[in-house]
Amino acid sequence: MRPSSLTLPRNDVPLLATGAALTVLAALASLRIGGTESVGILLAVTCFFFAVVGFIAFPHVTVAAMIPIFAVIPAVKVLAIPWIGPLKDLLALAAITAAAVLVVQRAGEGHRQRGDFWVAAIVVFVIGLYFVNLGGRLERDVAWAQGVRLTSEPLLLLVVGFVLPQPRRVLRWATVSLVLTGVFVALVGIAQQAIGAERLIELGYSYTIQVRSIGDRLRSFGTMDESFAYAAFLLLTLVALLTGMRRTIPAFIVGAIIVLGVTFSYVRTALVIGIALIGLWLWRSQRPTIAAFLLVAAVTAAAATLIWSSGGTASKTVRAGPSLFLTINGRTEGWKVVLDDPRTWAVGTGVGEIGVAAERATYKVSRQERSASDVSAVDSGYFALIADVGFIGLLAFLALAARLFTVAKHAVDRGHQEGWLAIGFLTVILLDAATRDSFTGFPTAFLGMLLIGVSLAAAREAEEAAAEEPLERPSLPHAARA
Repeated sequence: MRPSSLTLPRNDVPLLATGAALTVLAALASLRIGGTESVGILLAVTCFFFAVVGFIAFPHVTVAAMIPIFAVIPAVKVLAIPWIGPLKDLLALAAITAAAVLVVQRAGEGHRQRGDFWVAAIVVFVIGLYFVNLGGRLERDVAWAQGVRLTSEPLLLLVVGFVLPQPRRVLRWATVSLVLTGVFVALVGIAQQAIGAERLIELGYSYTIQVRSIGDRLRSFGTMDESFAYAAFLLLTLVALLTGMRRTIPAFIVGAIIVLGVTFSYVRTALVIGIALIGLWLWRSQRPTIAAFLLVAAVTAAAATLIWSSGGTASKTVRAGPSLFLTINGRTEGWKVVLDDPRTWAVGTGVGEIGVAAERATYKVSRQERSASDVSAVDSGYFALIADVGFIGLLAFLALAARLFTVAKHAVDRGHQEGWLAIGFLTVILLDAATRDSFTGFPTAFLGMLLIGVSLAAAREAEEAAAEEPLERPSLPHAARA
């Protein structure tokens, strides 16, 4: 055997170093903690390492498996395994770690980095605003940590989507997985109408969290924690169906199931988003006039809803029992809690002071165990951004959305359907945020941002492949060749 055959390839060094570091940390943890807890830590570290390897070596399989896992985690957490919630963070961290390893590998090999510089720069800037927490006077507490985590993970998954290898293959597998998972989630939501609220409570769901109604009608929530996340997830599925699948009879049946599932959520914003998606489909079908009309109507309706909600007066809610925040529509409409003091508009009132992060800080793993404390809440991703990091953060996020749309439009202009997928996913997230804090919502923000990144990376890969194809030379008659 030649000595050179034992040489370690340079591109394997980052992955092996990561594995070695995790092994050492797991060993130290087992020595320090001992017993059952150390076994759990070792198992988590092992799963994490295999997930990192999966995102690097088999990203199409890993991302495709990640979608149904994320979709069923909320239901499994309620019905069977209360502590399974952190699994989503483990998978998200594994994807982010894999992306970092890939970046180091490509830099070591002298290859050009994948992704978009401006997207990465804006993501770093927004996360930096949350980390510094100017509005909160640089304070660090549990709510701040939750705010940083909930915002960073979806944004970093967007970058992960740009970095993963073989993005076109990843996107094909992810699209099929999303559609199949969406059908399952929609069927669960449809079945909940037959099961009824009382039986759902007997199964372990809660009136104060999942089971809600509008009048005497149950709002289906599928496998999610609430009907708004359920509707948004199905709308992401509808994007994949409209722009990523062929128009066949099975596709029509699947579309009917998804639309029926969305209908049983009784989420009014879903109608607005549905109109926008129809507009995008008509735009893609070369019907720009009516498409523009529907898109303008959808954006206007979302903006009107946002402005109308800003006049509300409710500012405090009790999430631990029946209240305005929990029993009417799952949200408050009191924006004065965010915009009451012009001095805080620039940098916000502080990360975790208001909204999802503040509530998340009231429990450790399961929402069923959260403390019965008053939590100020907002029901829009845009106002949640203002509350956390002010108009500076909001403008930065809007710049990010504009950049993503620009890159997607570039792909569309060159005939790549992946651009349509990115525009569709982005449309769902931006319109859904008018009435819900969907920028941090699970699983829609996590999966939506990841799929946007993968779609844009796939479009760029398709463009590069087209540019590398040799020009076909026209064949010449035999006499001319002679």
